[in-house]
Amino acid sequence: MRGFGNTKLWCHMSMVSGGRFTNKEIRLGNPLRLKTYRELVPVIAKIANHNPDFSLFFRGQSKESKLKSGSLSFYPTIFRKPGGTLSGKELSERYEILDKCSDELVVQLESAKIEGIEKIKKFPEIQWSILQHYGVCATPLLDVTQSLRVAVSFTFMSAGKKVYIFVFAFPHPQGTITYSTEDELLNVRLLSSCPSDALHPHFQEGFLVGTFPSRVKRKQPSLDFGRRLVAKIEILKTGFWDTNFHAIPEDALFPKVDAIESLCLGIKNRYGT
Repeated sequence: MRGFGNTKLWCHMSMVSGGRFTNKEIRLGNPLRLKTYRELVPVIAKIANHNPDFSLFFRGQSKESKLKSGSLSFYPTIFRKPGGTLSGKELSERYEILDKCSDELVVQLESAKIEGIEKIKKFPEIQWSILQHYGVCATPLLDVTQSLRVAVSFTFMSAGKKVYIFVFAFPHPQGTITYSTEDELLNVRLLSSCPSDALHPHFQEGFLVGTFPSRVKRKQPSLDFGRRLVAKIEILKTGFWDTNFHAIPEDALFPKVDAIESLCLGIKNRYGT
């Protein structure tokens, strides 16, 4: 994917200095520490207002992932190998698993007579999105959401006293799948690509982003979504919510009755990792 290069962006650090910063400076800089959701929303609003050429997407994590340089890094699952270097053979093997899971997903959806799967059968990126979202196997896609509240609520389920919200700037989405050839990005909107039986994506307002073209032979820096990072926020869990702003309950984000989740669990047990 294309990053921002030396273009200076309005980011979380701009809230203090009033200036703009390069993506490299954003990835290496300290996060903005906020205490409440009421403080967080105006910060995001200002970042969005000063970057009108992009749509903001959010990802919550319980910890930061950094390169040896200290720069924040966000590789999709298929390219990750903590503490080691991913070989071409290992990546090929992961793609083989992904292909098997993708084929099996279509077979199972047809067998279960799930409605609204025409796009799923045509576009492998939508197949990957479902497999990624339900944790079946590693894919070239990264989970994000356009809902700030969903991102924070989801991350608050993790252990620890603090969490991080990362903000990314992508081309404005158009339709079920947005292919941005100039930026070498693709963006899958789960709400319009998944069948209605897939309840998790509809409650979580999920999107999956990846590089385009979407299949590469080796891990490389251009696959790192840190290249699109525009803000990082550190949040202490204690006292963050109040009576007016509260977390979305876990049962709401993860409905217990989800036919696609059950189907995906079977695929994971057979082929997944």
